[in-house]
Order: sequence, then C-alpha cells, then structure tokens
Amino acid sequence: MRRLTARGRQGWLTAHIVSAGAWIGIDVVLAVLVFTAMAANDPALESVCYQALRLFAVWPLPAAGLVCLGSGVVLGLGTRYGLVRYWWVAIKLGLNVVLTVLALVALRPAVDEAAVYGRALQAGLPGVEPDLIFPPIVSPTCLVIAVLLSVYKPGGRIRRDPARSRSAIAKPRKPSVAGGKKTR
Repeated sequence: MRRLTARGRQGWLTAHIVSAGAWIGIDVVLAVLVFTAMAANDPALESVCYQALRLFAVWPLPAAGLVCLGSGVVLGLGTRYGLVRYWWVAIKLGLNVVLTVLALVALRPAVDEAAVYGRALQAGLPGVEPDLIFPPIVSPTCLVIAVLLSVYKPGGRIRRDPARSRSAIAKPRKPSVAGGKKTR
C-alpha cells in the first residue's frame, strides 16, 4: 500500500480517534448499567438496566470496534509505523482484534441472556443473574492502555528492516583517510 497523503492520514486518524472514543464511551455506559443493576435493590431498576444493555452491546460496540480496527489497519499500512514494525502498534492491533472478537463472540450472547433475565424480572419470574462484571472492567482498561501506547509510543522496533540490513552489507566500503594516507 502506498503512503497516505497528509490529508488522507488526517481523515483516517480522525476516524480512528472518534471510533476509539466512542468505543470507550460505550464501555463506560455498559459499566454504569452493569454496576447499577448489580447494586440495585429495586427489581424494576435492575430489569431496565439489563434490558438496556442490548441497546449498546449488540450493534454500537462491535461497530465502533470494527471502525477502530479498520482505520487502524489503514493507518498502519499507510504510514511509517506499519502494522507490526513497532511494538506499540502491534500490541494495539492485538488488543483491538481480541476485544472486537470478544464483543461479537462472548459479550453479545451474555448481553442477550441479561436481557432475558431483565424481562423475567419485569414479569416477576425467577432467573439466574448474569455474570457481566468482567467486560466493563477489562475492555476499558485495555482501551486506556491502547490510548497510552498511542500517546507515548514506548519501545522500539520489533525487528530491523531486512532490506536495509542487506543493502548496508552489499555496499563496498570507501577507503578512509588517516594522517593523509589512504588506508583500507
């Protein structure tokens, strides 16, 4: 892929930052709903909280994750950072992939079960309270780590560019001048 133009980079970077911000915001809303439901002494409030989770976790959360992933891949391929050239970019990519997959594979079914439990509470029927304590803790923590990696860019390159190493070896050495005499 060719390098992005300055304007193209700005556009993709804006999409990346906005989607990451939306993702963090959605996670905060999920945390508020989950912890409010867990602490509620009122079955009606608990029911509403568990049913409201579906509004955020079914489509907006994976959509934000996929936009963040796609824009990050374009930025990685179109800028000097690459996708797996620097440790901080590779870690961010890994976090994004893992969190997006977890949102689609693990969180979505758990949220569906929570909504069923919420409807059962609303109807006055017994049910098993969902265990959703880890998603609102793990996901925002990982996303804050990704933001910190973006800001501070710690660590170095994963490996040196083999093309540069070979070209440096293939170039003949120029004779050096020491004390006015040519030496090899």
